[in-house]
This record gives sequence, structure tokens and C-alpha cells, in this order.
Amino acid sequence: MAGDPAGYVPLEDLLRVLGIIRQYRAMHAYPLSKVTSGVRTMLETEFGVRAPRPAQRFKRTERILNKLIRLPHMRLSQMEDIGGCRAVLDTLDDVHAAATRIRHRWTHARVHELISDPKPDGYRALHIIERRDERLIEVQLRTFRQHQWAELVEFWAGRTGYALKDGHGPADLRMYFAMAAERLAREDRNEPLDEALENEFATLRKTVRHYFSSPFRS
Repeated sequence: MAGDPAGYVPLEDLLRVLGIIRQYRAMHAYPLSKVTSGVRTMLETEFGVRAPRPAQRFKRTERILNKLIRLPHMRLSQMEDIGGCRAVLDTLDDVHAAATRIRHRWTHARVHELISDPKPDGYRALHIIERRDERLIEVQLRTFRQHQWAELVEFWAGRTGYALKDGHGPADLRMYFAMAAERLAREDRNEPLDEALENEFATLRKTVRHYFSSPFRS
């Protein structure tokens, strides 16, 4: 509101915005269910009895709000990850095989290749964006190592109080997770250990150790 102190939002306005977000988020339930069912069928066709069972999830309301604040020109209808399903696969070859199967079926789906071109924080996965019933649904395909890394980042973001998933936090801590992601990526690619990387990572691990032993931040 004009004239209000910077960052101040009246409570009634905040509640109205949260209500809109929750209502729009709920509109993804049915299309998400259909996309997840389709992914499950395609994975079973591709992998048979060893097919992973995809899990579905909604983006938390507070994270939707934070994203809109960080990206003020973004509209809710442009957000690709309000509803999503995820499949965790054994190998990189399995990830690409699953993606090929899905893209063959959903020819208009968009693909974000975040394995060969990871995010700056080290996040790796393959995202497929399918439009269903006028809602965008995100399909995440990850290896077990990529999934473990992402889960640890989310855990320590909550433990330390730093919004690591949004690129915030001390530079050394962010570097630590980016370097850990690179080490795991080399394992996924069946590449030998890089001695220089291992030495640098061992040094950095000592530097950031205090973040993992400190109590919750206020």
C-alpha cells in the first residue's frame, strides 16, 4: 500500500492473498492426480516390476508466497511447481529412459534439463512440465543420489534457518552443498574421484562444521 512502511502488509491483505493462494493451489488436486497416474503407468511400462512408485506433493503455501515476493512479475498461473510428482530412479540411464517414455507420450510437455546444466546451488534433476486441465504440473525425475542431496539441503535449511533452496545463507555453506552435489554427480556418472575436489571438500567440511552442530536459529 502506498505510504506504508517498506515491507509492511496489512493483516487483512495478507489473509486475502493467502486465501487466494490456497484456493488456486487446491485447483491442482485433480490434474495432479491424473498426471501422477499417467507417470505411474509409463514407469511400469518402461521398467516392469522394478518401476518406482511416483509420489505427489503440493508446494507449501508459504513457499508459493515467498516465490511470488521474490519474483514480483510472476503470476500464479505461470508457476510450474504448485503441484508435482516425483520418481526416484536407480541410475542416470533410468532417468533418461523414463524421460524419453514420458516425452513420447506427452509431446507438448516442456523439459528442464537440470542434470547436465544444474542450478547454481548444485541441484540436479530432470523436470517435465505437463499442462493438464489448464494447470501446470511438474514431474521430477531424480537419481537416488540427487534425491538424497535435495532432502539433506531441505533438512539443513530447516535446521539452520537459512533459505538454502532459495540461494540464501553463508557462502561457505552454500559452496559446501554445491561441492557435495558435484561429488555425488561424479558417482552417478561412474567417474573416478577427483583428488583436488576431495581435498577441497575435506577442508570445507571442517570450515562449515559449526553450522551442523548449532541449535535452531531464531
